[in-house]
Amino acid sequence: MRKVCSLLMVFCLFLFGSNVFAMTSTNFSIQWDDINQGGLDVGTSTNYSVRDTIGGVSVGTSTSNGYQMFAGYRAPEASYLLSYIVRTGTVVSTAYSGFVDGVGGTVAVTSAAGFAVGDLIAVVENTGFSELAVVAKITDISGLTITVDRFEGDGGAMNPSPVGGNDFVYLLSANSFSFGTVTVGSENTAVVGTSVQTNIPTGYSVYIQASQDLQNGSAVIMNSVSDGTVTAGSEEYGAEVTGSTAVNPGTDLGVTTTQRVIQSSGSGTGAITDKVAMIYKLAISGTTGAGTYSQSVYYALTANY
Repeated sequence: MRKVCSLLMVFCLFLFGSNVFAMTSTNFSIQWDDINQGGLDVGTSTNYSVRDTIGGVSVGTSTSNGYQMFAGYRAPEASYLLSYIVRTGTVVSTAYSGFVDGVGGTVAVTSAAGFAVGDLIAVVENTGFSELAVVAKITDISGLTITVDRFEGDGGAMNPSPVGGNDFVYLLSANSFSFGTVTVGSENTAVVGTSVQTNIPTGYSVYIQASQDLQNGSAVIMNSVSDGTVTAGSEEYGAEVTGSTAVNPGTDLGVTTTQRVIQSSGSGTGAITDKVAMIYKLAISGTTGAGTYSQSVYYALTANY
C-alpha cells in the first residue's frame, strides 16, 4: 500500500472596509446624508457610471492610532465596497450532537473550548467525500450551545440529530492545511470557508487559481475530475462548493492553474455576510508515487460592474 504525505497551502486575500450609517429607525436607514445643492446621485452612460455631489465642507480622511474617519457624502461609501476573508479548519474542533439550520441557527457541541464570539466556523456531517458542510459566524456561546448569524451551505440536508460519530465543528482560523498521510482507498477532505460583505448593488465574484498542480517535483496528482466526483481508490483531486452564492454547487471540479469562479452574487450582501463552504478532496491509487505534494491556491474577489 503506497502512502503520500500531501500539503495544501491556502493563501488569503483581505479587503477590509467600514460600515457606517448616519441615521436609522426600525425599518429604514439613511446611509449618508448631505445638505447641499446640485449633482446627481447616479449618472450613467453605456460603459460608465458615476456617483456625484456638488460641494461639501471638510471632506477627506482623518486618522489616529485607533480610528479612521471618512468625511463627506461619498467618502464612507467608497470605504465599504468590499470586505473579504478566507479561512480553513485548524486543530480546534469538537463533536456535535444537535443542529438547527438557518438565520440564528445553533449547534450543540461537546466542548466550546477554543471558540469565541466572532469566530468563523464550519459544521461538517459525516466527514468524507459525501460530507455535508455549512459555514457561519458565531454570535453567542451559552454553555455548550453555539449560536450563529446564519448557516450557509448544506444546512437543509443536514440531520438535526446526527448519528455515526463522524460529525464535527471546526474553527476556521488558519490559512493553510495538510491532508496528512494519505492511503489508497481513504477519503481525505478539508474545509475552507469564505465570507464576503459588500454594498455594491451589482454584487461581486470570487475566483480561485492555483500556483501549480498538486505536485511533488515533476510528479503530479491528477486533478481533472471528469465525472464531477472524486472517487476513493482513484487518483483524483478537486473541490466542491456549497451555499446560496456558490457557483456549480455540489460538483467536484479540479483545482488548477486555470482561474475559475466559485462564488458570485448579483447584489449587495446586507448586514450578514455571504458565505460558502469549499470542500477540498484528495484520493490516490496504487500507482501514485510516494512523496510530499504541495500547492498554493489564490483567492481573488472582484466587484461586478
